[in-house]
Amino acid sequence: MSISGRDIAIRVEDLSKRFRIPLDRSSTLKHRLTHWRSASRYRTLEALRDINFEVPAGEFIGIIGHNGSGKSTLLKILSRIYRPDAGRVTIKGQVSPFLELGVGFNPELTARENIFLSGAILGLGRAELHHRFDEIIGFAELEQFVDHKLKNFSSGMEVRLAFSLAIQAHAEILMMDEVLAVGDASFQQKCFDVFAGYKREGRTIVLVTHQLPAVTIYCDRALLLDHGRLVADGSATEVTAQYRRAIGLADDGSKLGPEIDRWGSRDVVVTGVRMLDERGEADENPMSGGFARVELGYEIQNDAVSEFTCVVWLVRGDGLVISEARLAVSQYAQAGSSQRGSAGTIRYDIAELPLLDGTYGVNVELQARRDGATFDHVEHAIRFRVIDRGGRRGLIEPGGVWSVVPSEQPVVSWPDQFASTQQ
Repeated sequence: MSISGRDIAIRVEDLSKRFRIPLDRSSTLKHRLTHWRSASRYRTLEALRDINFEVPAGEFIGIIGHNGSGKSTLLKILSRIYRPDAGRVTIKGQVSPFLELGVGFNPELTARENIFLSGAILGLGRAELHHRFDEIIGFAELEQFVDHKLKNFSSGMEVRLAFSLAIQAHAEILMMDEVLAVGDASFQQKCFDVFAGYKREGRTIVLVTHQLPAVTIYCDRALLLDHGRLVADGSATEVTAQYRRAIGLADDGSKLGPEIDRWGSRDVVVTGVRMLDERGEADENPMSGGFARVELGYEIQNDAVSEFTCVVWLVRGDGLVISEARLAVSQYAQAGSSQRGSAGTIRYDIAELPLLDGTYGVNVELQARRDGATFDHVEHAIRFRVIDRGGRRGLIEPGGVWSVVPSEQPVVSWPDQFASTQQ
């Protein structure tokens, strides 16, 4: 049971699931006593219909789709919470479901007591929980609330504790349902780091989420469900792009949203900005050290303009400018000809993207060649996340070259005043 030599962790064959949805309130005793002659009425909901797919061991797969498409139902079947009405599910390996974080917590117990209670449910021994206790509390950022009752916690604090405890499980297969909704932005980033670690460890992960950027960043593959049917199965980038098109969102970042800051005389305008890979396909998650292309469209709206300067800034998520690149653009028009309506595409290619793992953005500006007046400035034209599979820390890869020179004595040594620090 393998694909290209890889064992199959999950196999789903002709899977279907139906629910009976009552159309009246005959389930209540009062209704039955007062309407004893009426029959209960139901409608059948086809939650899943003829689903087929396989997940190789070590693959990170995302499941996306609109509300009611069957995502959570499928995950609960894979987690052995629901039983299918038809078809078969085969799972090879221990499963840990992250479906309802915090289920089983007792609000009358403290955070400390809930860790040992819920940890036991996860299969973690008391000695192991003692060993990991500080790590669990530290990850949840609850050091000052260890002995406070959970009923006094905010919902965010409780979910952080639940997530921090849940990630201690040693299961080979992880089932996750909207776990990215926990905590604030900084805590979500910590969750992303956990996912990156899982991926490096080669665990099999099934993630249900509405956060499409997370799917393209972390998932090797994605499934798209629509009204209980599997309508797409392929690379995360391709499937998320298909879903965006289906619901009317831009899949290449070229639609300028209302949150973008923009100013200028509009003598020349930016018509769209996007990031592409070496194949010319939209890529919101370029690899560190890989190829990246920033592509923007322009249109001249003033007859007098025949040349301008294009400026592209790469910025960190907090707005810090990392680099600036400029290009002089000329339409090479004949004397006296009108420039209005002239348009084109400008490409800025980066052969080896020097950025390390993190969230970044692109600001662009079209300027007058002579005095630098702003024709069109677009702040946060696109946002993207760089993936560094090596897990290196920092902002950039400087491209340095290592070498080792053997010698009897080190050529470089501490000055005398610092020599004592070697002891």
